Amino acid sequence: MVISDKSDLHAFVRTALEPNGFTILEAPDGKSALAKYESYDPAVIILDLFSGESDGIKLCREIRRQSKVPIIILTDCHEEIDEAMFLEAGADDYIIKPVSAQILILRVATQIRHQPPIARQTAGIFDEAGMSLNVETRQFQVRHVNVALTRTEFDFLRLLMEYPKRVHTRMQVIEAIGGSSQYSSDHLLDTHASRMRTKIRIAGGPAAISAVRGVGFRLMSPPEPLESYT
Repeated sequence: MVISDKSDLHAFVRTALEPNGFTILEAPDGKSALAKYESYDPAVIILDLFSGESDGIKLCREIRRQSKVPIIILTDCHEEIDEAMFLEAGADDYIIKPVSAQILILRVATQIRHQPPIARQTAGIFDEAGMSLNVETRQFQVRHVNVALTRTEFDFLRLLMEYPKRVHTRMQVIEAIGGSSQYSSDHLLDTHASRMRTKIRIAGGPAAISAVRGVGFRLMSPPEPLESYT
């Protein structure tokens, strides 16, 4: 989620992050940000601050009181005292403008990597883009046709479908499939993802399961390019 009253900043963040598999929520002020946070549970918050803006610091503290969601502050401030103020308010990172798209992507990816594994539900049916996954019967369907999955593939896909708007780190996927980091290598995870993509495509489903470079996987992804924001 991006919190800023500047439309050009929202456009910059969308252009930078959407091609890398992120879905962007926009909030122009603190009130709408808190409402959207409660409804959508974003994986990372990017909070834009003007120099010396106190309301943004108050908002950072309010979010931190409610949640451990990573908060990245964008600021014009260069003073050491400002750095201390941001961190004391509960920010996990801050970036001094101007910022390039590549740096923004890396900082967001780093915060997601450091999040603990997501707690998952134990039962339910998850529907997304013509695909349906039943946790109780362990059945997976694409356009109402059963598709056979291995246990590992099912648990991998379950994580993605429970939280279809989130990017999941490789460690979170390893946790979901019940493996260890030594057993579940990057190559092995990529192989599982590739096999599931093929099964879904053959059954007439969408181009599901996107690898997010340097982070992990998400259910689907959009397309396109990079710039920088001042």
